[in-house]
Amino acid sequence: MTIPEQRIAQDIRRFDPISLLQVLVYHGYSLDDILFISNDSTCSQSRLINSIKFRRNQKKAVITLNLGLLGGQSLLPSYFFKQVDYGKIEARKFAEFFGYFDDRLLRRFLFAVYPEFDAAHYERGREPPRNNEIFTLKLNNPFVLHWLLQLVCPELQVRVEKAVLERRVELGAIILGEARLGYESVFGKKLAQTVPGLRITLIADEENCNAGKPWPKEIDSRLQKLIFPLLRAVGIDLEIWLVIRTKVGWLRLAQGAHLGYENIRSDKPRFRRIRIFAGRLFDW
Repeated sequence: MTIPEQRIAQDIRRFDPISLLQVLVYHGYSLDDILFISNDSTCSQSRLINSIKFRRNQKKAVITLNLGLLGGQSLLPSYFFKQVDYGKIEARKFAEFFGYFDDRLLRRFLFAVYPEFDAAHYERGREPPRNNEIFTLKLNNPFVLHWLLQLVCPELQVRVEKAVLERRVELGAIILGEARLGYESVFGKKLAQTVPGLRITLIADEENCNAGKPWPKEIDSRLQKLIFPLLRAVGIDLEIWLVIRTKVGWLRLAQGAHLGYENIRSDKPRFRRIRIFAGRLFDW
């Protein structure tokens, strides 16, 4: 171990999770280089972080927390631990098996409790601080996205909901004699896949904004400048719709109709539904 790593291991009990992560990132560790495991103990501990180990053969830091599936407050049935005590299950294999799930669960738990843990915050350490602050938020959360859109479009009503969306993937041409039909190759130039995402509905009472610009163009301009750059850093599937709620109708030329110059007004409310965006936002 290097001298900084030795000092971190010696003073590990003095760290809180955020400070420890910041120190590791400062010394060149990415979040993918950090593993979280639970302390295999049936006793409750007075601190969250129990120990840390650095692997010499590969740049990895293993943080042991007094929390998780093997800890004193484990959610696993006591049956499994009794099988280990009786020797019916090998202790090492038992710890390695649940250790995989431990890393995923502890990582997501820390991300939820400490938003500063999110990878997006640290991958943009060279950007101005004002940009870093927004990445401490969970931008793919419907409530956070609703709040953000309401700030960008205060004149409109905003609805954000989880939905199953359809993503279209462009496929290459099939080469006879080389391509194999299966899960890696299909007929056609496009493939439709269902993916989880968010559906955003913006509701306007008039066709144009206060500046006289049509709402579809105004919304697209605001999204491109203010919202999409942030969401690309997160990676998210979106479907954005604009609903214009107005009593103004639209004249259509048809048999029995007459040509006119003004919009037709009606007592019944008419709704126009316009799709602003559909697809996935992400950074290459």
